[in-house]
Amino acid sequence: MIRKRYYLFLAALMVIIFLLVATAIALPEVRYFDTWILVRLMAYRSPLATIFFKVITFFGTSIFFYLATAALGISFLLGRDYRGFWVLMFTMNGAWALMEGLKAFYHRPRPTLGPLEPAPGFSFPSGHAMMGTVFFSLLALVLLQRLPSRYHPLVASLTIFFLFLLGLSRLYLGVHYPTDVLAGYAAGLAVVSLYRLWWPR
Repeated sequence: MIRKRYYLFLAALMVIIFLLVATAIALPEVRYFDTWILVRLMAYRSPLATIFFKVITFFGTSIFFYLATAALGISFLLGRDYRGFWVLMFTMNGAWALMEGLKAFYHRPRPTLGPLEPAPGFSFPSGHAMMGTVFFSLLALVLLQRLPSRYHPLVASLTIFFLFLLGLSRLYLGVHYPTDVLAGYAAGLAVVSLYRLWWPR
């Protein structure tokens, strides 16, 4: 019961953070902050860094999620965890639908300060940040269940660090504002918290 309350509280907190960010993006001060961060990051662009972040950002693309979700789903089926398989499919597809709905609702244009790759669609929230948080958190939960406890801190640390890099890649490439990424993280964590309420294993 305490654990369920924790995840419910976390989901509610992330929804509140998302709504606060969504409200704040209309403020001139926040728009200035978003642009200032992107301009500062552009000053550190280099050929090597661009290659690095383009590789990182691939792990937030639809192609990657299709393949990775299928692979993780197959692992559930091989382990005869049929309910886990369907929960995974529902969570990933539901999160994707939610992301597309939020983008359509807020219809925030993408930055135009010199993007390094094409990025169709709207900007808010970041799909890479949101879907990356959902998928890699679910993957981490699976690994935490299957690996000895001594590896748990490493799994958690690597997941958090990689999600940070994934969000940073969208800023470096100039296809999202910082508030897009922050809102994506919040929305993704809300989905993961609800997943844990539904599937506490």
